[in-house]
Amino acid sequence: MLKSVSAWLCLGTCLTLASCGGSRENDAVALTEGSLSLALEQLVDGTIIVASEQFASEVSDFNNSVDSFCSAPDEAGLSQLQTDWKTMADSWYRLLPFNFGPLFDDTVFPVYQFVDSYRVRGTNYTATVRSNIQTLIDSESETELGSSYFDGLTFQYVGLLPLEVVAFETSSDQSQVAADIVAEFIQQPRKCEVMEGLAGSVQNRADYVVNGWTLDHLESGTSYRDLFLAGDLDDGSEPLTALISAVQSYLDYLQQRDTVSNVAALSGNAWPEMQASIDVITELLEGSESTTVSLFDLMESAGNSADADTVRSNLEQANDAISDQDATSFNSMAAALDGNFKREIPDGLDVSLGINFSDGD
Repeated sequence: MLKSVSAWLCLGTCLTLASCGGSRENDAVALTEGSLSLALEQLVDGTIIVASEQFASEVSDFNNSVDSFCSAPDEAGLSQLQTDWKTMADSWYRLLPFNFGPLFDDTVFPVYQFVDSYRVRGTNYTATVRSNIQTLIDSESETELGSSYFDGLTFQYVGLLPLEVVAFETSSDQSQVAADIVAEFIQQPRKCEVMEGLAGSVQNRADYVVNGWTLDHLESGTSYRDLFLAGDLDDGSEPLTALISAVQSYLDYLQQRDTVSNVAALSGNAWPEMQASIDVITELLEGSESTTVSLFDLMESAGNSADADTVRSNLEQANDAISDQDATSFNSMAAALDGNFKREIPDGLDVSLGINFSDGD
């Protein structure tokens, strides 16, 4: 069972509101309520929303590759299809650390489940997916296998995993030889219908997340971006609570579920996916190219450089573990970073963190 933060965050009494504005370029950064709000705004706009838009864009590119391949299946088209799946999966792992708001839009069946079934409880559904795909291919039913059909299925049968299974192996005997996969698509045209429907369903989910962040969250008429920055969240929590809790929970998931050893097995793409996550978490703290004030800037301005340096060191070691493809070391560093999001980061920002750790996914 995974630990999750059930917490409230508030600015500590040390944050005397000497300034209500954020920092401007060439201004000395100071840890104030205004500068923290500006940092949150910039990371939402420059990192989280960008990650959601990038994922939707990569899903669209994958859908285009599916259409192109299915119009004339060949090995070159399959290679492009597989490359685009990997790129799409990498972009998902840049978004997944921010599993709140539009991604976690429902307490029972949140949308992230329908993209990433392993994230739900660390169960590998490959065998279930294989069986379902084979049944759909063999079926003589006239049911149209469009995106609406797959939108109605439970999370085990949809998302990135079944698309990986369809694109990287044959359904008949799990051959990963390109010529065998292409031949099966030619001999079994219904397999393309399955892939097209699955890809369209992921597109629907990706577009929903972007819409929630930028236009309308849960038919409120307001974007989650605006709700988040105004502190008007679904569960009544503070914005910094939602952000820190989501990333901490994700890091806990990585090491508790040994995610790197259990995802993207057919594509061999697990390590690039882990790299994508560490990169986006680093960006969350360091800022992007457009950032004028980052969370690390604020930690250092408050005299908490040691806390920032501790986190940077752990991020560097996580990168080293990825370069070495050392799962044991990577899981150890994910656990260390999990701890950083419970301690050093809130402490370094001079915020008060009340924690109630409980078992749960």
